[in-house]
Amino acid sequence: MPSQRPMHPSSRTRRDSRYWLRRLAVAVPVASLSVGSFVIAVPAWAAPTSTPATLTPAPPTGTNNYYRGPVTLNLSATDAANGVQRLEYRLGNAAPFQTATSATAPYPSTLTGSVQITQQGTTTVGYRAVGGDGSAEAVRTITVRIDTVAPVVSWPGIVDGHVGHTATLIPTRTDPAPGSGGVFIHRMWIDETETTPLPVATSALATGAHTISVVASDAAGNAARFDQTFVVTTSFADLDTLIGGFAAGGAISADLGAGLRAKLTEAASLAEQGNTNQAKRALNQFVAAAQGAPTSGAVRDTLVGDARYLQDQVTGKLPGDPPTGMTVTPAAGPNPIAPVTPLAASTNFPGATYRVLYFSATKGFRHDHIADTALLVQQWGQQHGFDVDIWDPRLAPASLSSTPFTSAADLAKYKTIIFGSPVDGTNAGSAPAADALNADELAAFKGYIQAGGGYVGLHGASDAIHNVPWYRDLVGAWFTNHPGGQNGEGTCGSCINVRVNTEDPTNPATAHLPATWLTIDELYNFDHNPRAEVHTLLSLDESSYRRSLNSGNAANVPLALMGGDHPIAWCQNYDGGRQFSLILGHDRAQYSRESFTRILLAGISWTAGQTEANCSTFRQTRTLITTGTAAGTLDPESAAAATALLDDAQAAYLRLDHNAAITSLNKIIALAGSPAAGTARGELDRQARELRDWMMSLK
Repeated sequence: MPSQRPMHPSSRTRRDSRYWLRRLAVAVPVASLSVGSFVIAVPAWAAPTSTPATLTPAPPTGTNNYYRGPVTLNLSATDAANGVQRLEYRLGNAAPFQTATSATAPYPSTLTGSVQITQQGTTTVGYRAVGGDGSAEAVRTITVRIDTVAPVVSWPGIVDGHVGHTATLIPTRTDPAPGSGGVFIHRMWIDETETTPLPVATSALATGAHTISVVASDAAGNAARFDQTFVVTTSFADLDTLIGGFAAGGAISADLGAGLRAKLTEAASLAEQGNTNQAKRALNQFVAAAQGAPTSGAVRDTLVGDARYLQDQVTGKLPGDPPTGMTVTPAAGPNPIAPVTPLAASTNFPGATYRVLYFSATKGFRHDHIADTALLVQQWGQQHGFDVDIWDPRLAPASLSSTPFTSAADLAKYKTIIFGSPVDGTNAGSAPAADALNADELAAFKGYIQAGGGYVGLHGASDAIHNVPWYRDLVGAWFTNHPGGQNGEGTCGSCINVRVNTEDPTNPATAHLPATWLTIDELYNFDHNPRAEVHTLLSLDESSYRRSLNSGNAANVPLALMGGDHPIAWCQNYDGGRQFSLILGHDRAQYSRESFTRILLAGISWTAGQTEANCSTFRQTRTLITTGTAAGTLDPESAAAATALLDDAQAAYLRLDHNAAITSLNKIIALAGSPAAGTARGELDRQARELRDWMMSLK
């Protein structure tokens, strides 16, 4: 073979130059080059670009941003140079990519496609586009949360359909993995009587068949109803334990307890020995002693019922068990609430006769209900003839452009001002921030109240201006904390079930309510009990949630609350103005419940001076006596006597002795009838009569 001829150095240089020019020509289209500069306009190797993926349905169909069914992932990408070959997605960061849609050459410059996502749980869905030249863009992600399976409730204390008479039943609640969690019990019934979700003490149930029913949902809003039928049994040991508990708690005397336990021990011994008739006789003697004892009907019924159960057991006459077990049926859970937008910065409805201000600017925690309440107040204005201004920059453009708290004279155009949870940072538990109102704004507001203005404090209004005692006395009490809840409630993860007492059935705000009623809301605790200073309209039954199944470990470790007396809505005439506080209202769902919204609407109407209501307080009357004495419009001797009687009336009211309170107030009325009492005696008479009317409504 002939030897290869060596290449001349200049030839090698020319060949290398041609090689790199050819590479450059392939890499950079001619159209992208310009004379005198090296400009890359549309590089052929550039990856396609996806638009951000969207989901259908657009708003989640469940609560807490979960979907309760399949979700369609919508993809789209563009590559003007090489076209888009395919769109890919993956379910999780480590999963392989799958093709959502693809095209054939020549590839289109824009490619769209979709794929249905059904994977349960919270999934990071990755997606990308692949260009016609095989280049792939960087992975983009979107989070998809799907849960279609309802939670599961069971009662582990019930074994084979039976439970003893000294058990405490606490349900186990699970959400099948990879569920959304946060299982919440919305409703609970014991033998078809609705109650708040609490542990069930079987000692409060008669022996025999019972049913506990609950409706539970998870954080996504999947729900089911669980009906557990079971039989309560008893034994000599159970009844002995019950007697000991009754005696220790004072339900029966120690002597009676000792006698009953002795007779029970005798009956148990006789039964063990097979002396059936003698055991039955001893239990009859037990029943006679229990029936003749001075004790409550419930305790007596338990003692007698258990003894007769044991008689039937000893003699073999117990009836057969009814069917027991759990039945599960689908139930409607909470649905998401769509965001709302207030109507306008200032409404001017035809025929409106007055104007109110809705103030919800926040410098601390911000409540979800704020926009809902603003819109509701505006809708009420249109229906009931008043205009509404909003001051809350975060509700722009529906908000005024600057603070209306400029002077008392400027605020006078409003008949009332609604504080819609304007939480600031003055609570010790919040981050430092300015007051809801600065010093000048607060001075304007205070002057407005003193000139006869109205004020409605809604929910978080009590969590504001914590460093001004005047404001505390106006709102009634300052928020300190609240028990927590479960996200499975749907619209309020910090809410729990509660029984509310209607304390004043004559007030227009509460006249439509039953004596007690159930609701779900966030339940504030306060820095002090305001009952002595305000006219209480509603209060919480703390026993209905102190061991709530929906609040952490409360079923086992009771919540620290307000000591049993817990006002939650009140009104008063304070410092010249009209004041109304409704400290419920955290849950957005409340603003679609007419029974709740009627409370708030009546508070607005009364504070705006459009309706009348008895909001008398002992503090208001005491202030009248003090100022009248100082001004010389009340005789000092009469004032001293009236103060003593007022103290007696208030003390009687606080210990729930309304008759005694009425007696003392009647004496004040008689005292005010004497011309010697002074020129303020007419006002003293009026206030004492209002207090008396209030006490009479509480009897």
